[in-house]
Amino acid sequence: MESDLYKQKLELCFTEYEDLQIQHIDIMKNESMPDIAAMTQKRDDVFIRLKHNLDSFVKHAGSHGKTDSLSDLAEYETRLASIMDVSKELSKVTMEYKERLTAGLAKIQQGKAAMQGYKTANMNY
Repeated sequence: MESDLYKQKLELCFTEYEDLQIQHIDIMKNESMPDIAAMTQKRDDVFIRLKHNLDSFVKHAGSHGKTDSLSDLAEYETRLASIMDVSKELSKVTMEYKERLTAGLAKIQQGKAAMQGYKTANMNY
């Protein structure tokens, strides 16, 4: 009974973190000015809960010698590996956003320089 509670809490944390990753990838691909700091903080908060619940599950499973806990742990290991893969994708998408932002800033600088050139040219006439 008690082990089911640990497992439920852990499942919720895994699902919440996985859902956040998908949402954040979508945001990075589609929004012009995403709040990266807020997204990172949200994922960090959920990851802390995930880690805490995973530690509690392992501690509880180990102290009760449950044999089905080994299959659960194998599943959680697979999910953690998947989370790490999706994190790599999120990093890639974030870098692509940074490149788009840098290119946009360069265009703005070119436009400002051109405007300054027109302004200077007008003053000389």
